[in-house]
Amino acid sequence: MAQWVSMPVGGGDAILFETDPADGGGHAPSGNEQVGRGPSIERASESVQEALQRIRPAAEAVLAEFRAMEQQPSKISLQFGIKVTGEANLAIAKTAGEANFTVSMEWTAPSS
Repeated sequence: MAQWVSMPVGGGDAILFETDPADGGGHAPSGNEQVGRGPSIERASESVQEALQRIRPAAEAVLAEFRAMEQQPSKISLQFGIKVTGEANLAIAKTAGEANFTVSMEWTAPSS
């Protein structure tokens, strides 16, 4: 049975995320509370913004390394998946068995 996590967003709204019951064991994880009857819906103990503040340093560190290159790219793109766990935390999602970042860089010749 699907387990859901309700995470608040600015303005008093909330987003429902479907999580894997194996991540949360089918009960309200520590710091979260179960909401209502029927499908398992838990209220997260932190907002989406608060959770993303923990992930942002990883993205900033990766981008800073590429921006420090001697021949800086004209464009840098960083992509990674975010997973909401049964504990209502955000984590970098794994793909094909491993957590990963996808980075693309582009160099353009200066206009003559």
